[in-house]
Amino acid sequence: MKRFLLCLSLLLAAPHAHAFGRETTSTVRGEVNADHVSSGNDGVYGRFDGDLDLGFGAGGRFDGSSERFSLGTRLSAHYFSLAGVYLEYADAFGQSDTAARSLGFGVDVRPLFVPRWSQDMQGGSAFGNLTLDSISLALGAYYAQPEDMDFGDERGFSASLGIAFPLALYATGPWLELRGGLDLPDRGDTRGTVLALLSFHYVAVTPLSPESERVR
Repeated sequence: MKRFLLCLSLLLAAPHAHAFGRETTSTVRGEVNADHVSSGNDGVYGRFDGDLDLGFGAGGRFDGSSERFSLGTRLSAHYFSLAGVYLEYADAFGQSDTAARSLGFGVDVRPLFVPRWSQDMQGGSAFGNLTLDSISLALGAYYAQPEDMDFGDERGFSASLGIAFPLALYATGPWLELRGGLDLPDRGDTRGTVLALLSFHYVAVTPLSPESERVR
């Protein structure tokens, strides 16, 4: 996957450069210049330390229909911080008249990391770069338990847009995450939600990683 990302970055950064032959003496607009990149601002910030970004967060979830808060948690796993899956659980502890409990799952995509990194657009701060890269779109399904009903009596489609702020200015470490979403039940009105989480992300190496293959 690393080789694929490097090839993709070269194609994006220098679409007109020759793959073979004499090296060009002209500067290609947008190319990655190693002389201008320091180890502390390489645009990656530890995301290539492994191939899997694992995140767990807990916080509050606001339900727009009932206008009440509930406990919200979120698990996520992203391959090379690009695309992955998520699992969300919220519990209102009987204080909501719309959904006392809900469980959601689906896919989550962070589309900005590779274009920004490959175009050598890490001239700003680590905070700004990581925050921009964290913008994600999640699509999935959810099951809920309305008050005085059974779990799963309400179910439907969900979509959310999220952003996160790196408190440690690095991929591994604590993050503050905010997500705005829509729950579209199979019966009933669309419900807006807001999820605020304090989370911890860890970049792990799996057996699928090129790093683990080199070790073997």
